[in-house]
Amino acid sequence: MKRLLCHLIGLILIITVCFSCTEDSLTPNESDTDYFLEPYGVSEADAALQKEFYAQEKVYLLFNDTLKREYLGNDPEGNAVYSFHLVDINYGLNTSTSNMNIFEYQYIKSDVEKKEAVEFIKELVLPSLGGGLRPYSVLLVDRIDQYVYNYEDYVLQNPDVYAGWRCTAIAVEGVSEMTDEEQRAYKSSLLKSMVANKVATLDQSMFDEFYSFCAQYYSTYIMGEEPVKEFMAQYPTEKDLGLLSTYGYGFNGYTYIVNFKAKNYDLEDYTNALFDRPEEDFMNENANYPIVIKKYQILKKIIEDLGVIFN
Repeated sequence: MKRLLCHLIGLILIITVCFSCTEDSLTPNESDTDYFLEPYGVSEADAALQKEFYAQEKVYLLFNDTLKREYLGNDPEGNAVYSFHLVDINYGLNTSTSNMNIFEYQYIKSDVEKKEAVEFIKELVLPSLGGGLRPYSVLLVDRIDQYVYNYEDYVLQNPDVYAGWRCTAIAVEGVSEMTDEEQRAYKSSLLKSMVANKVATLDQSMFDEFYSFCAQYYSTYIMGEEPVKEFMAQYPTEKDLGLLSTYGYGFNGYTYIVNFKAKNYDLEDYTNALFDRPEEDFMNENANYPIVIKKYQILKKIIEDLGVIFN
């Protein structure tokens, strides 16, 4: 808890500095050291990996969230005092006290694991990211410890990826031991999480067309033998309506019912379909459901416009 308190104090100081600035830039000043490219304390092996990665991808590579150590002077006992500048994954143009998440990391230990993690990111993840989703820097770690404040206390979560404004942290523990198929599945999971985070910040009117087909059904239900039978005579399955799942559709053991989920679950179902299975399989399976095909294409276009490159 003491370490969390230190993080919190540091975050408050960072927020104060951010509010005092009128303009931020992600372009390093040419007269200053580029601490994203030459962070404090890196080994010779790490430095070589980082510089090669940046030269090829134009994305900074980090294995530690410490960018810079600055000597401040000595304390009354004569001990050197330093300040440490962290990458600060919370950093953003609109940083505020409402964003009080605290991050700690379990770092990758061996040079071999670092090289294999870099290959995974370079060969599988980055080729699928363009536009606003392509990160300014990537922090590769074994595990992300995210402490989320719930208005009473901090609750620990361990996301696989967290996309900040100037850094995307990715947990890569075990990647080197995955099969090719497992790595592709993990890549899809990372992309899906990054898209979900991005979608939450968008103007939701972008999804009006996607939602329009089923807007009258979201969060509603019909119960009773005759009403449901009449409805299902017109729409034999939920897919005839353009839905991939419901809470119930037909006889539930006691009575006839159609019970529709809220619209956010509809978006989640189609997002999962986009990332969790080949498009050809989805199209073949749903060839007889034109609304399903249309909604899939609408959402795919939105996500491609965000910067995802499906490959």
